[in-house]
Amino acid sequence: MAEVLLGVSGGIAAYKSIDLMRILQSRGHGVTVVMTASAQRFVGPSTFSALSGRPVGVDLFGAEERPGYGHLDLARAHDLMVVAPASANTIARMAAGLGDGLLNAVHLAFDKPVLIAPAMNTRMWLHPATAANMATLAGRGVQVIPPTSGLLADGDTGVGRLADPVVVADAVEARLAGAGTLAGRRVLVSAGGTREPIDPVRYVGNRSSGRMGWAVAAAARRRGADVTVLASNVELPREAGIRYVEAPTAAELHRAARAEFPGCDLLVMAAAVADFRPAEARAGKIDKGAEGRLALDLEPTDDILADLAAARSHQVVVGFAAEHGAAGLERARGKRIRKGLDLIVHNDVSIDGIGFGAADNEITIIGADGEESLARMGKDACAERILDAAAALLPQGA
Repeated sequence: MAEVLLGVSGGIAAYKSIDLMRILQSRGHGVTVVMTASAQRFVGPSTFSALSGRPVGVDLFGAEERPGYGHLDLARAHDLMVVAPASANTIARMAAGLGDGLLNAVHLAFDKPVLIAPAMNTRMWLHPATAANMATLAGRGVQVIPPTSGLLADGDTGVGRLADPVVVADAVEARLAGAGTLAGRRVLVSAGGTREPIDPVRYVGNRSSGRMGWAVAAAARRRGADVTVLASNVELPREAGIRYVEAPTAAELHRAARAEFPGCDLLVMAAAVADFRPAEARAGKIDKGAEGRLALDLEPTDDILADLAAARSHQVVVGFAAEHGAAGLERARGKRIRKGLDLIVHNDVSIDGIGFGAADNEITIIGADGEESLARMGKDACAERILDAAAALLPQGA
């Protein structure tokens, strides 16, 4: 199995790193711990050492107080680095490229996958400086395991809680399993929700945030793919190394997809495309007082996914079915067959806390040879499982 380097930074959530280490060990991985000075104020190094059976890294210079190469040795010896919890201070130092402590020095020398699981007060998480630092790290390929919402250590309630250790462990394993599996492949992803104009300020749309498509694109890039994203009204940071094409309406998305599809190997159509649009958009803003009541004449939009699937040559095509209620799974199965898809990803958007705008999802991946139902997990982990299934269908040697 893999050798995992677990970085622990300061914060009350440091105690959860013990659970994360034990989970990774139970799954067969070797775990070495590196701690910041602040982390040692919450959990002692001897706890991690006793449970891991390994020395714990705490000092950049070593016991003899002289420069050494321990940070390089640690970087060479491990397959993946995960920092959990990642405090606002540690995230800032990683983003700035500082090497003034062992954990940060190892990060600078680490040329394999790096994941971070932030944990901090809501105000710190929402501060523009933290947001900028997170965007910087994401742009360099660092995978973020988002914090969850709930009761915080100081009594506040909000986003900032460390993701559950099982979720972090799942993300680690998904990253290890997927490394390099899409090298040399061209992946096309659609994300977000289309908006069909009623007039210059109003539109018919949906609640899709684009998070699922963004997660698929980032995961594909981490696996070595050349990734293009067709973005429909997505207000999320753009990542370095991914090409973006803006496609706000269904018609624009259709045109962009037709242009990009012939050159791709894998299409993942995660965007929520409006089923209907106004037959005619008004040139000027509708005056509520003058109109009184507003009646819209709606016409159907094109079935972009079915059109692309019918035109494919060698591509693997994956669709999404955001359904509502118990009958949705059967509808998703029918959509896969009717549209001619290799895979369709079903989720029930009637369940609280998953789907549109949420950090988590609960999906069933349906293919011709069967289906896999996955319990609730972060969208990053869902993306890895979707790509596992899709990559298995790609022709070998292409």
